[in-house]
Amino acid sequence: MSNGILSKSCAYAIQALAYLAAQPAGRYASASEICGEENIPPAFLGKVLLPLCKCRLLRSLRGIGGGYELAVPPDQIRLSTIVQAIDGTQLDDCLLEDRRCGDSHECFLHPVWCGIRQQLADYLERTTLADLAALKKAATVSTGNPGPEHDAVSPRR
Repeated sequence: MSNGILSKSCAYAIQALAYLAAQPAGRYASASEICGEENIPPAFLGKVLLPLCKCRLLRSLRGIGGGYELAVPPDQIRLSTIVQAIDGTQLDDCLLEDRRCGDSHECFLHPVWCGIRQQLADYLERTTLADLAALKKAATVSTGNPGPEHDAVSPRR
């Protein structure tokens, strides 16, 4: 099921990178480890991690002991950067119609969607992977659940 705003690929990319952000620096996590811990279908993982490697947010190492690690500190990777790498300018799309959202030929949700879109863009810009890793760790500690958390995320202000 898609939420209609971010693609499933983008959601998986954020989950995978948040997992990597929680790992100690210098530790490579294998694709199968990431898939298992984050419940990401293996067929999706390579597709979403490749563009992140190409834009130098992620490093990959082949062979035994290889895998993926962040190429940039997690406090320097904003969610907006990940969304841009995976989905491009999808936030500029009309919520109801298959076209760019704009002031000419507005759909009836345009006035509401513009405000929500701006709030979402602001959230994605101010929230980092370090924020997500901290929230995930806090949620795991508070629930005692060592599995992946999929709760709403609140950025630091």
